[in-house]
Amino acid sequence: MLRIMERKAGTIVTGGQLANTLNVSRNAIWKAIHALQEDGIQIVSVKNVGYKLLDTNDTLSEQLICSKLSTDFIGRHMGILSSVSSTNQYLKEMDSASIENGFTIIANEQTKGRGRRNREFISAKDEGIYLSIILKFNEHRHDIRLLTICAAIAVSKAIENICDIKAEIKWVNDIYCNGKKICGILTEAVLSGELQEMDTVIIGIGINTGKIPDEISSFATSIFEESGKYGIRNDLTAELLNQFEAIYLDYTERNGICGIIQDYESRLFIKGQQVLVSSLDNEYIATVLGIDNTGALVVENEKGEIKTIITGEIKLK
Repeated sequence: MLRIMERKAGTIVTGGQLANTLNVSRNAIWKAIHALQEDGIQIVSVKNVGYKLLDTNDTLSEQLICSKLSTDFIGRHMGILSSVSSTNQYLKEMDSASIENGFTIIANEQTKGRGRRNREFISAKDEGIYLSIILKFNEHRHDIRLLTICAAIAVSKAIENICDIKAEIKWVNDIYCNGKKICGILTEAVLSGELQEMDTVIIGIGINTGKIPDEISSFATSIFEESGKYGIRNDLTAELLNQFEAIYLDYTERNGICGIIQDYESRLFIKGQQVLVSSLDNEYIATVLGIDNTGALVVENEKGEIKTIITGEIKLK
């Protein structure tokens, strides 16, 4: 019923139409409408006329997300939480043996959202997509940096496809729109066994979709701020999962890493720009040349020396 109403969002659908389409009683329709309203779905009951799903409805819905998935395993098992400290932490605390590969947890709010180096990632209620995907490996191990690159491309493509706004990348894990950050990605390995082998990776993605707090508005933006669009969280989540599985399989099964690197580099808006490179014991100014086939950043310092950055941070100069 929710899928039917979404296709007619903003218009009134009668109880009789819904009952006939679904071959149930009008009383069953009324009960289902009431249940959806209790879940926060913005459905208005128009007395003696019918029901209308507001076109501003942005409530996260597992049914709506799953109805738009074309994946084989990413997101095919998922959970949606009203609030959590961190979606990455939530998955890390679960029994990994009991979790399906590709399991995805989505939260409407994070109270302790975090990015690289334990920096805070503001994750306000109703104002973003906060999700984590768990990936399990068997005999093959995969480079965490390249997995982050796969996620960055997937986010960029999903934003462009659903929201019709250009998304660019700042190495290695931030997505920008019009010079401001719109998304952060945090990829973490989970070590297991006596040898502490990496057999599981969790990819956390946070996309700003709604209002931006004043304290970060100078450097952060959102889907709403850039496009004026609201009510897109379910569509954007599904498209992100679809894009990520396709790119992930290109990397892990189809030997498509060259194409992935090229796609990533074409979105790297800092290429050719001067940046401040910071590592644990050094800091210098350099010009970004691009990335190599491992996803490491290649720069040229002021002495003309070519440097490959595997870890560390860069800031726009």
